[in-house]
Amino acid sequence: MSHPTPKKCAACGKPAKVFVNFVSGGKILKEAWCEPHAIAEGVADLHAYALIDGESATGRQGEPTLRCPVCDCSQRDFERQGRFGCPTCYTTFAGLLTPLLNRMHRDVSHHGKIPLRGSDSAIMRHRLTWLKTELSKAVRTEQFEGAALTRDAIEALKAKLLATEQSGGKPAPAPLPPGL
Repeated sequence: MSHPTPKKCAACGKPAKVFVNFVSGGKILKEAWCEPHAIAEGVADLHAYALIDGESATGRQGEPTLRCPVCDCSQRDFERQGRFGCPTCYTTFAGLLTPLLNRMHRDVSHHGKIPLRGSDSAIMRHRLTWLKTELSKAVRTEQFEGAALTRDAIEALKAKLLATEQSGGKPAPAPLPPGL
């Protein structure tokens, strides 16, 4: 079923120049804005697609460019093609990726659904990352009792994650209570 694309700005009714599709609750919502309202809504970042357009300010003539030591892919090659040449490029160009992903996706970490297969270990890894952040905060603010509890929770979760991964991705069965 095709949803009609609006032709007028949702805010002022002028002819629309920016068209955006949102997915909310499994439904596609189509919005349209004139350029000033699109900028105000934060959906018309003129530099968000610099990678595709080759409009990046880095790597202009006369400026040094990064090169991958393995495949010799340059920063300019990456900007033109939008692809890396080998896995080492990800570490070589890591400084470029974070700002680029922030512009394109508004964040560099995943905040969406987790696939059903392997979800237990993915959830545990996410929780482990969160606990490590909480431990750092507790130590920084000198809340040592809370830090000790968080440390213990991290160790328990690491053990559970290791058992899960050794059993092929399924959570380890809960131990039986004593006496059974």
